[in-house]
Amino acid sequence: MTNPRTTKTIYLLLGVLGVSLLVGILVPLILPSGTYILSWLATFILSFIVLALLILIWQGAGGGKQLLWMMVLAFSMRLVLGVFLSWGLPLFGYAEESQQGGYIFYDAFKRDTQSWELASSGASLFKAFSGEFSSDQYGGLLMISSLIYRLLSPDAQRPYLMLILSAGASALGVPFIVAALRRKFNEKTAILGGWMMALYPESLILGASQMREPFLIALFALTFWGVITWFEKDRPRRDAVLAIFIGLIGLFLFSSRVAIPVLGVILVWFWLDYSGRSSKKWLQLSGWFAMGATALVIGFLSWGWLREAIHWDTLLTIRNSGWVEFALEKAPEWVKTPFVIIYGLFQPVLPAAIVDPAPWIWRSIGILRGLGWYAMLPFIIYGFFSVWRVEDKNRRRLLVWLAVIVWGWIVLSSARAGGDQWDNPRYRTIFLPWMATLAAWAISWVKARQDRWLGRWLLVEGIFLGFFTEWYISRYYSFIGNLPFWLMVVLIIVLSAGVLIGGWLWDRKHPRFTHSPDP
Repeated sequence: MTNPRTTKTIYLLLGVLGVSLLVGILVPLILPSGTYILSWLATFILSFIVLALLILIWQGAGGGKQLLWMMVLAFSMRLVLGVFLSWGLPLFGYAEESQQGGYIFYDAFKRDTQSWELASSGASLFKAFSGEFSSDQYGGLLMISSLIYRLLSPDAQRPYLMLILSAGASALGVPFIVAALRRKFNEKTAILGGWMMALYPESLILGASQMREPFLIALFALTFWGVITWFEKDRPRRDAVLAIFIGLIGLFLFSSRVAIPVLGVILVWFWLDYSGRSSKKWLQLSGWFAMGATALVIGFLSWGWLREAIHWDTLLTIRNSGWVEFALEKAPEWVKTPFVIIYGLFQPVLPAAIVDPAPWIWRSIGILRGLGWYAMLPFIIYGFFSVWRVEDKNRRRLLVWLAVIVWGWIVLSSARAGGDQWDNPRYRTIFLPWMATLAAWAISWVKARQDRWLGRWLLVEGIFLGFFTEWYISRYYSFIGNLPFWLMVVLIIVLSAGVLIGGWLWDRKHPRFTHSPDP
């Protein structure tokens, strides 16, 4: 008799074949480039390879209808959005070369153009790592794009082929996060984390473009799964080793500046998990000493570059934003950098996106991105303060490390990119696997503990959004009174402090005892 698992795989692959044929037919019709039959063939082949790989990974992650839906939506939403924007930006966007070419990001336009030039030049594709191409100082994505063009699209540049790859990479990270969180936490946290990975709007925008971030996110998720799986006895150790090896090598090929911090945080997670299972105090102390010394050396070597980069990006933010320049006009120098970093934490600013008089296509993108960030922000704030209350010592250490790193990366991204509404969120989203983990854990925690603090953080965010929405609207409609900026900031701080301090005092008088297990 035929193995039921084999039969199921065959049916799934037949489904993949049908979907790939459909994608191959429709996408070249919407975005014509070169000969249609060659466009159809290239699109069909790449779609089939990507979707077949996703199905195999889905089965390896344990299968399940909900996980399948996550991956289907993660892939299809990004591909549909990417194709729509490639079609719509030339019609409804700005009259810029990159947008007229259908690219959301200028970096994607530049890299894809140079990928086509390298592919059609006949030169070795390893030239991508030579440093001759300004669009990609690392070379990994440039080489992959050039390889696809050379093998599948030698007659014409077809940017939508890279969209298929980006959408596939975004979907690829989902099963690894779900599988990792199932092992380390519980089913509820795993499912929530998977949906966040699949649907987070900033990730949707990046996955609908020819950027490197979808690949970095997927490789981070793969590496994280490998480290979690290392300690599990139900899978061969070689699976974990292979996942960590592929993940780290891929990260270094795509971006060494991302690979190094990911390697560092993953090593510390590994050590915390390992030392929590060991009773040897000397081993734990030596590990902490080694990690502390390494952190000091890295901090010393990178501080000069980071300080100059933060200073330069602060200046750019002030010069490029009229209201920021006005707000900081009389402020002392020591205030400017912290102000720009805090301003960057709230990018993309949702109230600004709502009232921005931009073309409808860009306004819609801005609102989508802002909604995503402001929906996740209260949960990762709440999660940061909640991890310290976890009762299990070993789990608490892991969660504290995760929360500290998430917020450290968010602040670093804000410092590095200033108030830039594109680079700042883009850098931040690279750590989406851990952001989603912290937010998903926080939701599971508040459900288990019936905690009041999440509601208070949501109220604080509501105060911020309310004031800033009124402030931005009043800039465009003179009949609405305009609060002085610094008075508005003081009012937000005072009201938010009232909510938080009042909540703390209330809890002291009306404690809520729960005995639910930690999620």
